[in-house]
Amino acid sequence: MNRSRQGLCLAALACILLAVLLTAAGCRGAYTHVIANETAYYRDGPQQARPADGLLAAGTRVRLLSEEGSYSLVEAPNLGRIYVATDSLRLLPR
Repeated sequence: MNRSRQGLCLAALACILLAVLLTAAGCRGAYTHVIANETAYYRDGPQQARPADGLLAAGTRVRLLSEEGSYSLVEAPNLGRIYVATDSLRLLPR
C-alpha cells in the first residue's frame, strides 16, 4: 500500500472513531431521570380509565420531555414517547 493510500485509510479511520465517540457522548447525556419503581405507561396520554399499555421496569433511564399534572411525558428506550406517573421519576445525578 502506498503512503498516500495509507494516509487516507488512517484519516478515514480517525473520522469513524470520532463519530462513534461523539455519538456515545451524546447518548450519555440523553437520559435525565430514572424510573424509581415499576410503573404503568400509556402511549396516547395519561388515560387512567383504560388499562395501561405496559409496565416500565424500575431502573429504566428515561428523558423527561414535559410534566402534565400527575403524569409526565418521557422518552424511553425502545418505547419512544410514553406517559408515566410523575412520582415514579427520580432525577439522575449529573
